Amino acid sequence: MTIKVFQLDDCDWWAGESLEACIEAGREACGKGCYEDAEAEGYQVSDEAMRTLKIRRDEDSQEPITFETYLAELIAAGEKFPVYFASTEF
Repeated sequence: MTIKVFQLDDCDWWAGESLEACIEAGREACGKGCYEDAEAEGYQVSDEAMRTLKIRRDEDSQEPITFETYLAELIAAGEKFPVYFASTEF
């Protein structure tokens, strides 16, 4: 199983095996009307972007980490995918 990160809209990223699985999980989590354009506009985050995009583990985190590092931590922790990965909204 290969886990990748997908950007579903301007604000949200999900991690999972496929874009389709992430869209489905996203709609289950927030409603069928969410991510309306994700089939056409959603995409896998490139390897380069995984190394440069940053995330904070939680609101108390001072130091951001790369998407690549965060995904590796989730996989190592045995996270069940697909999973909500990041957002610019929080």
